[in-house]
Amino acid sequence: MPPLRMIAAFEAVARLGSRTEAAAELNVTLGAVTKQLRALEQWLGVDLFTGDLRSGAAMTAEGRRLAMAVTAGLDTIKSSIGEIGAAQAAPVELRILAPAGLSVNWLLPSLPRLEQEAPSLRVRVHSTHTGEDWVKLPHDAVIRRDGFVPEGYSREVLFQERLAAYAAPGMPVTDSLEHDIATLPLVESRTRPGDLDRWLAAAGITKVALPRQRFSHFYTAYEAAVASEGIIIAPTILAFTDIAQGRLKPFHPNVQILGAQNSLLVPANSENAEAVSIFVAFLRRRIAETELTASAL
Repeated sequence: MPPLRMIAAFEAVARLGSRTEAAAELNVTLGAVTKQLRALEQWLGVDLFTGDLRSGAAMTAEGRRLAMAVTAGLDTIKSSIGEIGAAQAAPVELRILAPAGLSVNWLLPSLPRLEQEAPSLRVRVHSTHTGEDWVKLPHDAVIRRDGFVPEGYSREVLFQERLAAYAAPGMPVTDSLEHDIATLPLVESRTRPGDLDRWLAAAGITKVALPRQRFSHFYTAYEAAVASEGIIIAPTILAFTDIAQGRLKPFHPNVQILGAQNSLLVPANSENAEAVSIFVAFLRRRIAETELTASAL
């Protein structure tokens, strides 16, 4: 191969049809362009132009052949550079499965922040329900709270829930826990069995006066509590936004218990391991911020 500076000078002259314009485009002198053209002819051992270069000579047949080859080669290079640039600019789509309550109340509202911090990442969240066969769903990572880890998955604990009681602002809450439990309705979900009983035990309550309202899913029970249907036991990480927006208020917040561990499961053959790492780092920052905010409310 001849030196690329010779090829660059020849390509510019062949494309523009003028040594002067080629010199201006390459930001060199007219004499430098002429020198490179003569050097290329000497290197090839053929004339690329007829007559004197200084008098506007035309290209020979060999010159035209080389010009076609150089143009095709540069077009290929430009096309490859464009494809590489497009591949780097294209966002990586990450498919996340998450429990319905966590995705609706916490994860989805956090995504705009993630998009600002990692503009090359697009997260698509699919809400899953208790008992759903999520393994068959397309995903790059899964957030679960049931402790089940299928074969071929890695597990990383994200956080352990802190459970507290919450009520709608319109509920007539007093300073007496015993009085409130005796007069206010309670709601719970079949997907979180035992949370309410453990909270009552931690509060020293052995008997409730009103029958409980049970709902099929937690998010349904949660919305019932927002609608003043009763007191609910919920993770602090899910309730803090609704407290800040005035949709819920803590119900005797001095009583709290630990809930389930929420873990991230990643298949061993994940093609987006780097994107998952970015997502996990973001989750950990948001979890820390959320817990700090929730503790201050």
